[in-house]
Amino acid sequence: MPRDSSQPRRQLSRRTLLGSGLAVASLVGLTACSTGSRDGGGSGSTPGASASSTPSDTFPVTVKHALGSTTVEKAPERVVCVGASNTQDFVAALGVIPVGMTKIAWGGNDKGSTDWFDAKVSELGGQTPKTMDESDGINFTDIAQLSPDLIIAVNSGATKEEYQWLTKIAPVVAYPTGPWVNSWQDMQRVTAKALGRSQAGDDLVSQTEKLIRERSDELGDAKGKSFIYGDVSQSLGFYGPTDGRPRFLAELGMTLAPVVSKNISGDQFWREWPKERADELASDIFMAAAEDDAQAEKFRTDAVLKTIPAIKAGHGLFLTDKQDMLSGNCSSPLAMSRALDVHVPALKNALGA
Repeated sequence: MPRDSSQPRRQLSRRTLLGSGLAVASLVGLTACSTGSRDGGGSGSTPGASASSTPSDTFPVTVKHALGSTTVEKAPERVVCVGASNTQDFVAALGVIPVGMTKIAWGGNDKGSTDWFDAKVSELGGQTPKTMDESDGINFTDIAQLSPDLIIAVNSGATKEEYQWLTKIAPVVAYPTGPWVNSWQDMQRVTAKALGRSQAGDDLVSQTEKLIRERSDELGDAKGKSFIYGDVSQSLGFYGPTDGRPRFLAELGMTLAPVVSKNISGDQFWREWPKERADELASDIFMAAAEDDAQAEKFRTDAVLKTIPAIKAGHGLFLTDKQDMLSGNCSSPLAMSRALDVHVPALKNALGA
């Protein structure tokens, strides 16, 4: 998976701002044409909160996040999701269908969404959200036209300036600690509080963690083995412990290779590595993305990459299905079953466990 493929560009979009704050201000005044939050009436297949979960907290609620604190006066009815590929999952998992979400360009299906999110929308019996193009940054115009009463940006790279622009449209709940470095548990809990469903959020986290523990036992001898989640398509390098890719494997019971821990700082999600030192990237398994089987084979036989110990030993894992990769890279309770179904057998097979 390319390093920045799940992360929209972070700069302020002058195109969508239309050159002035007046453009945003005029769009904020648009009248909403329909309601957007829908609670299903049936029992859900999602671990944790059921499809019929409703607000249990007393409004107003105040949510603290890295860019400040946000007070939500009443149960939101029109939620817009901004940021990476899993933001909308945290909302839908609690029975709320957003009216808008970022179009998923890398790893998305033909709807610009994911199969697990679409399944949840269908389960809830609601309307498919509008997908917004964020390839040039946050799409302020589309967001304002949706007349949201809450904007969720828990997995985004929104700057302070972008956050301030968004607050002119509706209350905004940003990332818990920093851009792109939050655990799915923290993002789920923050989202749940903003929706007035704190207990449902806690239950969802607990039951999803239980599922991970149960499935991790299926790894057998592969459990505890060291890993490097790298990128070899653009330049040689690896992801650090704050990135979603290593986070997911660590939750499964794998161990981040010492060479990664020792050579990346706490605020780095990625580090490039000199190709002439590829043989120093010691781990039991080396994992990365490939576009297809042909490219995966090219990586396995590349003269430089073959000096990486795990690849040399035949323990290189190159996944080629983008949506499979996305399920683990951008973890969420909705995506977790798919992620476990894909990664558990793939890791076992690659390690011969």
